[in-house]
Amino acid sequence: MYKQLITLTIISIATAQTLFAQESIESALATINRNSLEAELTFLSSDWFEGREATTKGAYMAADYLASLYKSAGISPFKNDSYFQDVPLFVAAAPAKASITLKNKSISKTYSFPTHLRAERITESYDIKANILWGGYGINSDQLQELDSKKCEGKVLIRLSGLPETETNSPLKQLLDKKNQREWSTLKHESLQKSGIVAVLEYDLNDPYLSKSIKESPVPIASAEKELSKRSSGIYQKSIFLQGDKKQGAYFYKVSKALMTDIIPDFDQFLKQYHNQLNQLKTSAPRFNYTSVQLQSTEDVELKKCRNVIAVIEGSEKPDEIIVVGAHYDHLGMYDGYIWNGADDNGSGAIGTVAIARAFIATGIQPKRTVIFANWTAEERGLLGSRYFVNTFKDIDKVKYYHNYDMVGRSYNYEKPDSAVTLLYTKSWQQAEQLCSTYNKEYKLGLKINFSAWDNPTSGSDNAPFAKKDIPIMWFHTGGHESYHMPSDHVERIDWQKFEAIVKTSFLTLWDLANE
Repeated sequence: MYKQLITLTIISIATAQTLFAQESIESALATINRNSLEAELTFLSSDWFEGREATTKGAYMAADYLASLYKSAGISPFKNDSYFQDVPLFVAAAPAKASITLKNKSISKTYSFPTHLRAERITESYDIKANILWGGYGINSDQLQELDSKKCEGKVLIRLSGLPETETNSPLKQLLDKKNQREWSTLKHESLQKSGIVAVLEYDLNDPYLSKSIKESPVPIASAEKELSKRSSGIYQKSIFLQGDKKQGAYFYKVSKALMTDIIPDFDQFLKQYHNQLNQLKTSAPRFNYTSVQLQSTEDVELKKCRNVIAVIEGSEKPDEIIVVGAHYDHLGMYDGYIWNGADDNGSGAIGTVAIARAFIATGIQPKRTVIFANWTAEERGLLGSRYFVNTFKDIDKVKYYHNYDMVGRSYNYEKPDSAVTLLYTKSWQQAEQLCSTYNKEYKLGLKINFSAWDNPTSGSDNAPFAKKDIPIMWFHTGGHESYHMPSDHVERIDWQKFEAIVKTSFLTLWDLANE
């Protein structure tokens, strides 16, 4: 009888604990709702934050706001009673000075920035002397080889931008029609990266005087007067980099027709001849007036400080085993009278991360593992915030999993909400797919999850620095849409039902992982 009482008591305690745990989960899920998500994302993606571009006032304000959300939820700061990790960044604007000097055995001639050349934003001063090489449009394929890899090492490449015009039914047209323009651009870039070319002087037939490279006016322009593209944001007017980042690949210059005419005699006639040959998949090299060039550029670099926003819940039983949940909060800023609010990219991820952290606290139970919640700066500039964290966090080897949020708030067509979302994850980490699938079905969250396993997920977003450390990652992503990197990425276009379901699925999965 005594043993039976003990057994019944143990069963009762276990049942009570299970019920308590389930009630805790339900309480946590209740905190993830449209009202809170919409209120917080509407504010974060409002005009007050001026597009949250890294190094600007708007980004500092956004960091303060996110930190206040963690504090109000009762989540501890990451380090030294502060939610901020300072990230020192260097900002490189147009070079203070740049020139191209053409040389042969008897004479030299110098062209200076900005009249006849546009130099890319540089991270360090340099002085390059090299022989020049003609590369046409830089197309390399089985049928057409414009770039001879055996002759490229250490040379400066003279190249035409874009793709050539084709004649109807010509062999060149048949070749180019096999791929779209973006695919050809990627192949051209890959060929260049492998070539050993040190610099590129690129000429655009549609911009002989570099007028398209000139900023037309510092005065805000009404939306009806300016055609927007994904490169309209002013972030493309400067480079931001971490200390120690080395220049990768060739330096780039856009050059004027005057400079090209000086290098290649009878330039217009040569181009006409070259295009005729190219349409038959044949090439030829021009005669050069000059055989070598000297490229000189002086940096214009300023040190700025940005901030990652980081909060932490320490584990109760396995504090040295860490899960990191992260999303960048920066976007493309404010230029020419437009504000890139970035509601989906990546206000949705930033607020989703806060919502998961709040749900953890709402359970009333301390997770077994330590969970770090992070909002990264300068993702749009090359994953700089997450890279800095990975490079400086002394316990990075204790991180078991990384969960990334980047663009989790939209349907492809915002006027026709759907339930589709992709989960990208490390192929060897099948548990990520299993858990997300199980909880989506068990709690009837209604997501149509496209599972995409990567052998080596070292690209795409802030997952990359973690994956490079062999840390398993998973990343929810609702895909591209017409507002990607455009000023139209507004909160009114968010699919709230999908957003809420993604955050709930993520919380349930992460709660499971944190309590294994």
